[in-house]
Amino acid sequence: SIVDRIPLKPGPEDMVLDTLNGEPCLIISCCGRREADKPYGEIVRYNLLSGQQELMKRLNEPEEILFRPHGIYLDGDLLYVISHEKEPGYHPVLIYRLKGRHLEFVELIATSHQHSPNALVTGPGREIYLVNDSGKRGSMLEKALKLKRASVEKLTKNSDGEWVAEKVADGLGYPAGINRMGDRLYVGDAVLHKIHVYQISKDGLSPIAEISKLKGNDNIRIYEGQLLTPGHVKPLKFVGHAKKPEKKSPVDVFLVDPSTGEHSILYSTDGSTISGGSTAIIYGNHLYISQVFDPFILKVELEP
Repeated sequence: SIVDRIPLKPGPEDMVLDTLNGEPCLIISCCGRREADKPYGEIVRYNLLSGQQELMKRLNEPEEILFRPHGIYLDGDLLYVISHEKEPGYHPVLIYRLKGRHLEFVELIATSHQHSPNALVTGPGREIYLVNDSGKRGSMLEKALKLKRASVEKLTKNSDGEWVAEKVADGLGYPAGINRMGDRLYVGDAVLHKIHVYQISKDGLSPIAEISKLKGNDNIRIYEGQLLTPGHVKPLKFVGHAKKPEKKSPVDVFLVDPSTGEHSILYSTDGSTISGGSTAIIYGNHLYISQVFDPFILKVELEP
């Protein structure tokens, strides 16, 4: 299949598809994670028809914000952004409204439950579900020993207009992806190599199933009722790639049928075309793959 690199900014880790606000585009969260690229942080808009890209200007933002975007989610015209503003302890969720090619700041959410947020999704009532990928921010010990200390947090606005948080699921390994279809919540687990499935109800979350054999799965996107997730299939090689760009980290892109739990591999690379692939989106007959570190995304022509 034909594979093209689309040069981009450093660390295009997460992306969402926007087909509702003007011409179809990818909105891409870019953040320099290697020392040489810090403190870079921007949102890039990539037009899927023209191939043009531009930095999205952010309007009316509080001046003191240090924008370090990571996981993002688009709900209508609202873009939700996890920002790792101050390590280790301050990771607000920022909400912006899409205004043409600009992002207009709406609000900042900082609760005591956001100690290591990685990915987020909105619920049926505009509540927010986010995954803390570890119990202690950046703990290599948790990953190495596969300690299950990560969690799902639910953020809701109370009657006073304040955001409050509660833990609604715990005992997860390393969740780096979350998404929702209807009242089903899908939560990745890169250490346990599975996706946890929960039923959302007014009482909280009830675990109803799990989808196994998804090695090192990262962000979860939805495509025609299926789950799309890239996997860091050689975790130690991913760690090597994090330290040195020239070290390759293999990627498999899984397409998962949530009703059967079966999956197929849409694309696989030993790391030579892209390393550390983190988000996958299908538009038309192309698969787009973003990555944690290097400054490009991949465009792969799918077999008809």
